[in-house]
Amino acid sequence: MNREALLKEEMVEWLLAGEPWIIYRTLTDLLDKEEKDGLVIATRMAIPKHPLIKKIFEGLNEDGYWGKPKDIHTWWPKKDTTFWLLPVLADFGFTAEDKRIARACEYVLSTQLQSGGFGWDPPTKPSDCHSAIIIESLAKLGLLGDSRLQRAYEWLIKRQRLDGGFWCKNTGQIGGPREKEPSCALATVFVLGALAQNPKLRNSEIAMRGVDFLFECWENRGKIKYAGHDSQVGTDWEKLKYPFTDYKILKFLDALSQFEYAKQRLQESEMVKLLLSKQDSKGRFTPESIIKVWASFDFGQKEKPSRWITLLALRILKRIYK
Repeated sequence: MNREALLKEEMVEWLLAGEPWIIYRTLTDLLDKEEKDGLVIATRMAIPKHPLIKKIFEGLNEDGYWGKPKDIHTWWPKKDTTFWLLPVLADFGFTAEDKRIARACEYVLSTQLQSGGFGWDPPTKPSDCHSAIIIESLAKLGLLGDSRLQRAYEWLIKRQRLDGGFWCKNTGQIGGPREKEPSCALATVFVLGALAQNPKLRNSEIAMRGVDFLFECWENRGKIKYAGHDSQVGTDWEKLKYPFTDYKILKFLDALSQFEYAKQRLQESEMVKLLLSKQDSKGRFTPESIIKVWASFDFGQKEKPSRWITLLALRILKRIYK
């Protein structure tokens, strides 16, 4: 499969008729336009001016967070909170060059625990999945060189378990009473998402072991009982969904497709065939699971094809077959 097969002229035209964040990612991630390209620059400048984006920033307070301070430590509510919004804004193309984003990043880093990780409810206890989501977002937003983020990476990679995966339970750490139980695919997916943003770790043994674990979860779907965490690969997991803060096939493939080590296996995987089976006759993808509070965005409805979901799927396929 080559780029021409993925990106027919009518598909490109359809994507470029979308919101500016869709146009920006189409230009840079699918069409390989450089950041200094005039159209790319103009599109990036248009993103903050879009009504949906302006509405998001209306909720950012002067202290640098959305919602309530505690929301950085919780998975809910699923919109208008720092924990959910920063990953989305990073995906849309924002960076800490925007002073508002820089302020939000400083708030997030102010919640970093002494260990280097980030905690969730209760916030005094760092967790692999929660920390990885935050680390990936901060890296995408341009803070990879920040010593605080490097400290977070150092904490994260030390959490790798015997089977190559990750799990938030300290009892599951090497030497703990549950060290031989299977890791959590949800945590491992997000850790790999964070590692993919760090050139020093992207091709590391840590990353490769994590990739191997995720393939094992896929190959053993329905055969292994996972105690107290989300590693099941089933019908609900197969649904197309965004934001990526939820654990579904798109996030699974988005993480794996960023590693050269995974690409050959992905080309031969039934997992990719499953994704391709979800295309309509025009090659478009429609959300299959949604979060209603995101209904104003095209990935927050299930009635028609979504440009954003289609873009994410095509980007995955491009990485795999490039």
